[in-house]
Amino acid sequence: MPARKPKDLNSRAETKAAHTRRADGENALTPRKALTVTPPSQLTGDIARRTWVEIVSIYLMLDARIISLLDMGLLLDFCEASQQLAEMDAMRTDAITNYHNAQAARDKANDATDIKIFAMLTNAVNWAFDNSVKLDARVDQKRKMLHTMRQSLYLTPRSRAGFIPEEKPPKKQQSPMARIIDGEEV
Repeated sequence: MPARKPKDLNSRAETKAAHTRRADGENALTPRKALTVTPPSQLTGDIARRTWVEIVSIYLMLDARIISLLDMGLLLDFCEASQQLAEMDAMRTDAITNYHNAQAARDKANDATDIKIFAMLTNAVNWAFDNSVKLDARVDQKRKMLHTMRQSLYLTPRSRAGFIPEEKPPKKQQSPMARIIDGEEV
């Protein structure tokens, strides 16, 4: 069963007593001090700071209180991971450029080139290719982690919409004889 959504995102019908009980419980766990748009000093990168401002600004525009000061650690981690992803994307771009440059240098080598130089160029191409592949894997993992964090921070459509159960299969129609046997009227 999925985790319960905050009361402000809950759209199901509840009794007044259940709604009040839930609201009181959530209010008891909500810090009095709210998050501010000003990024905390722990965030040093430009992208991390911009991410903080963007997300907290969006949260403050909402009528619902989705996050609080208790979520600051997760939000800081999300902002730092966004900064790291941008840096990894830049590193990947450099690795691809190095790969193409090494490949071009190897392709320019002609038959008169010393075999040792050709081998070094081939090794450079392989090394640059391996770095690109490793960075791709790390970037994919970082994006996956950021997606999970987005879900925890209610930044994805599905996390805001909640869980939608599958429809029950339609009830199988019984034959008139089976209904008579079961005591149902025909």
